Amino acid sequence: MAWFDDLKTTLPAYYPGGAAETIVGYVRGNASPSQWRSMLRQGYQQMLILGSVPPTQKHWVAAGVAGRGTETTIRISDLSGFIVLYGGFMYRPWGKIFELNGQTQTAFPGSLQSWTRNYMKP
Repeated sequence: MAWFDDLKTTLPAYYPGGAAETIVGYVRGNASPSQWRSMLRQGYQQMLILGSVPPTQKHWVAAGVAGRGTETTIRISDLSGFIVLYGGFMYRPWGKIFELNGQTQTAFPGSLQSWTRNYMKP
């Protein structure tokens, strides 16, 4: 997916060479696309810590989800029909999972700008 290539280009330090090329990020919470769609209908989005290197406990604590279930690796194949938009930058870049459509595709360049503007070195 072209958006994922753009994301990795924008955040290269979080997607270092040698790491698994298909890893988008990590969630603590639900890793089910059907649940993500249900959350979207309710006005919420599943958030994930971006990058191909697993987050530390410090990252999960900062996110307020250290005690929420197990960590799940999200790969690009898990996001078929979805796109990740800007969700914040607390120690690491965060994303929110949205359904891929014309509106979210149009919003994506703004997300890249937000990650760039709020960038923190790993």
